[in-house]
Amino acid sequence: MLRPRLTVALLMGLSVALSASMDDPLSGRASPVHQEAPTLSEAEVTRLIATARSEVLLEMSVFDDRAIAEGYRVAVAERGAKGYILTRADTAEIGASYLPWASILSGTGARLLAYTRGDYVVVDRRVAVIREQRMGLPVYRLEENPKRVAALVRQFVEAYRVARPYSVEGLVRRAAQKYLR
Repeated sequence: MLRPRLTVALLMGLSVALSASMDDPLSGRASPVHQEAPTLSEAEVTRLIATARSEVLLEMSVFDDRAIAEGYRVAVAERGAKGYILTRADTAEIGASYLPWASILSGTGARLLAYTRGDYVVVDRRVAVIREQRMGLPVYRLEENPKRVAALVRQFVEAYRVARPYSVEGLVRRAAQKYLR
């Protein structure tokens, strides 16, 4: 049988360990006392991305989201922010993808990966918009926690470094060959 003091000490240690693991910003689990990040409408997503001053980091499995694409266009083409896009190689040139037109904007770098680890946009390395699918519809979650945003930036930079560059010239060349046959 355990002594009362030892039992109390063990329970206190266990509760501290559990609360520390649930408050870990990179674990993906939220503490029960923390509230879930607010969701945004498509118009709010477009406005938030369009306010970028220095850079927009975009990682998506399929770059087919009109709200994100419009905000990206305003930030890069009109406001002069730098844009960096990561997407999957097998979805880069499907009909719904905005990648071909986005890659020709001045100040944009686009690269292709075999897989992506999430659908998100980081604006000026200070806030992120995470896109999730719920019941088949896109839901946009705002992330302002500096540690979580920094983790997304780190993840993006590491993936961008190993991804292969994308160029729209390949798409143009293939389309020209198709029509010249």
